Amino acid sequence: MTSEEIKKRFRNRANRNRQALLKEKEQHGYINDGSGKRYRAGVFFVLAGENRKALEFFSWFESEFPDDIGEPIFNLYWALAEYRNGNEEQARDRLQHAMLSQLYMLPFLFAEPLGSLDIWHSSNRDQSDYLWEVEEYLNEPTEKERQWIKQEYNSAPFVSLRDVYIDTYRALKYEHDFERRGALLRNWNQYAARFFSHR
Repeated sequence: MTSEEIKKRFRNRANRNRQALLKEKEQHGYINDGSGKRYRAGVFFVLAGENRKALEFFSWFESEFPDDIGEPIFNLYWALAEYRNGNEEQARDRLQHAMLSQLYMLPFLFAEPLGSLDIWHSSNRDQSDYLWEVEEYLNEPTEKERQWIKQEYNSAPFVSLRDVYIDTYRALKYEHDFERRGALLRNWNQYAARFFSHR
């Protein structure tokens, strides 16, 4: 299969996914999504080389699901779409979300994989094994983009954000008292809200 045929296949998949979401919203007034279908079109548009359509979808997604924290590959591809469009601030913001949604993914992309972190992983997709499940999607970033990811990952804001997250989730791994766990999560959420409000 040629490169153009592969892109066409992803373009068709993206369009079908987007249309299905829009149809469901029109018919029912909302989108019922337990399987993560809302994360597919943006990724497929990027893989199809349709960056403008990807950004349009991500914008629609943000208005349709304002409180959605996303999914690791979805957040990564959103960052790539913004970066490719020259939107550095938006790309950096989305890359920070990608980092928090999967701590092992970004260093894996620039060939400095992390060992297993001594933290509470809230789901299977937070763990390092998740990378093998999505391996085919980790080939998309160019060498230049991988260097950009590495530079951002090692920058002071990323390090600070990551350190507070890791400290919180390490404490959560060993804290079994319900109220103290709740306090740890509230403190993290307040820190993250302040961090992202000052971007």
